[in-house]
Amino acid sequence: MSTLIVERSFPEPITDEALEGVMQRLAPCLAEYNVDYKGSFLSADRQRMICRFEAADAEAVRATNRAAEAPFDRVWVADLLGS
Repeated sequence: MSTLIVERSFPEPITDEALEGVMQRLAPCLAEYNVDYKGSFLSADRQRMICRFEAADAEAVRATNRAAEAPFDRVWVADLLGS
């Protein structure tokens, strides 16, 4: 499994309700594409988000997000430094 980063940007600050909707749509897709969600960072202005996943490859993470209708800017493979 590789560590993958998903970058998201929002034209306006995202609400808690909108975030919850994304997470609800994402949950069933994770198992379908064998992707593990590890956590996210949301910017203080709520217009940018970085999400961390583990999966076989970037395409599995892209497919998961597309199936969940969770918009993203880019997906890339990362190495975790430190802990």
